[in-house]
Amino acid sequence: MKKMFFIIATVMMVAFLATSCGPKTPEPILLGNGDLTAYATLQDKASETFLWGVRETKSGMAKIKCVFTAPPKALEEFFIGETSDKKIVFDNTGKILISGTYCFIDNLIGGERFIVSRSPEGEGEKVYVLDNGKTVGPKEKLFISTNRIYYRHAGKLGILSYDNNELLQNLEEIYIVNGKAKEGEKKPIYHLCKDDSGYKLYDEAGKLVRKMNKVQASKYTKDVLKYMDGLYSSRVAY
Repeated sequence: MKKMFFIIATVMMVAFLATSCGPKTPEPILLGNGDLTAYATLQDKASETFLWGVRETKSGMAKIKCVFTAPPKALEEFFIGETSDKKIVFDNTGKILISGTYCFIDNLIGGERFIVSRSPEGEGEKVYVLDNGKTVGPKEKLFISTNRIYYRHAGKLGILSYDNNELLQNLEEIYIVNGKAKEGEKKPIYHLCKDDSGYKLYDEAGKLVRKMNKVQASKYTKDVLKYMDGLYSSRVAY
């Protein structure tokens, strides 16, 4: 009888220990070339929920705290991890580059590369310029072009440089106009813009070239290609 009681007690103790130990922590995962490691910590014992963080593989130094709901994945040469409400893009040193509801890499043909972040509500859109490590935005809507980024925000249009500097702002309409150039030279870009005082033509740096009345501007504002609300490309050369 005593022997049977001992066996039952032992089984119960093993079961208790197994239960009290909780869920097994997932194994760490090397990221990319192995300089970074994703690791998990128990967030909620009752639901057996784990969150993932990122640390340096050799030193063990934490780079991103445990906020990811799953191990981060590769995004070309970068990494992207998902939290409960957004995605975070970071490089192979653990530096956070940009975050948002939706993130992806975009590149102009033969030109710059960007990490684009979109959040339908709240922040709006941002782009991280890979060449200079600068973040442009946030604005409600962005349109990326060569050497500049157009935006719509609070009902107005504007133009930003890749350094996030305002070239032009508080505009109602923008017409991108290709200037004339000699053979073999790059065509300069002009912007015919409409604000509450009328039409004005600006050069690439945002310097005023001339003012125009509605009739003078009409040759630029007809037969245009629409990029987004209020932003157009004119087919008429200046």
